[in-house]
Amino acid sequence: MVRLSGQEVEMRLGNTNCIDSELKELNYDQSKHLVTMKYMGSRDNEVEEKEYTVLFKECFSASFNTWLEGAGGYVPQSPIESAFFFQAISITGIEVEGVHLYQVQMVIPMMDCQITCKSIAIVRS
Repeated sequence: MVRLSGQEVEMRLGNTNCIDSELKELNYDQSKHLVTMKYMGSRDNEVEEKEYTVLFKECFSASFNTWLEGAGGYVPQSPIESAFFFQAISITGIEVEGVHLYQVQMVIPMMDCQITCKSIAIVRS
């Protein structure tokens, strides 16, 4: 199987209309080195949204940090009151000591998110 470039994976994610979609779930299972992300999206020719799951597999690092600094408008009293929406996703292919990895950075207001993993799978429910 041919490994997709970071730009190709990024384009496939973009084709699901994930930008401006609400993040439904984001979990890191450290014992499995797996990040699971879910959101509602659609392809351009579809009317109804479907749930998409993105699996970041064999993660070497995953960092998620929520923050309030610089938040405008409504400021939640608790992080549980916050909804997170994708603004941009950047995926770059890197090589470390001969290991080919994806470096992922997501722009999600009020959250910093960075992942370094070996593979990425996009699954439509």
